[in-house]
Amino acid sequence: MTMFNNGYATLQIPEGFDPVNTKDEFNDLYLVNVNIPMSIKFSITPTLVGLPDIKEDIEKNIENNPKINLILSDFIPINDDIYYLIISSFSDGKKEIRRNEFLYVKDSNLYIFEFTYPYADRELDDFYLNIIRSFKISVPKYIVEDGQYKLNE
Repeated sequence: MTMFNNGYATLQIPEGFDPVNTKDEFNDLYLVNVNIPMSIKFSITPTLVGLPDIKEDIEKNIENNPKINLILSDFIPINDDIYYLIISSFSDGKKEIRRNEFLYVKDSNLYIFEFTYPYADRELDDFYLNIIRSFKISVPKYIVEDGQYKLNE
C-alpha cells in the first residue's frame, strides 16, 4: 500500500493511480487512473467558515449553474468526524461526468476529497470511504489569524 504524506496529512493512494503535477496552490495531490477512468484530487485550503456555511455557498453556486445537476448534498459521519458530501453531475454535451466531493473542516483548514469519473460507472462508496478513512492530519497546513493565512512551517 502506498501512502501520500505532505508533512501535514497522510492518506492511502489506491492501486493503479498515478500522480499528476499541478500548479494549483491548494492542490496537494492529484491522481488519475486512465483504465477506470477516474481522477482523485485532495486539497487543503485555509477557511474562516465551517461546513454549514460551505454547504450553503456550494448549493447556491450550483443553483446558478444550469450545467451542473445536484444529486445529493448532506452531512455524513466518517470515522468520528462529520463531513459534507456533495454529489453532482455535469455534461460537456457529449458525456456526463459525476463528481463526489467530501469536505471536512478542522483548525481553520478545509480538507477536500474530489472523485471524478464517467457518470455511467458503478457506485464506489467503499472505494471513497477507504481512502477517507486512511486520512490522518499531522498538523494544520495553514494558520489562520486576523482574516489572513500563512503556511504552518
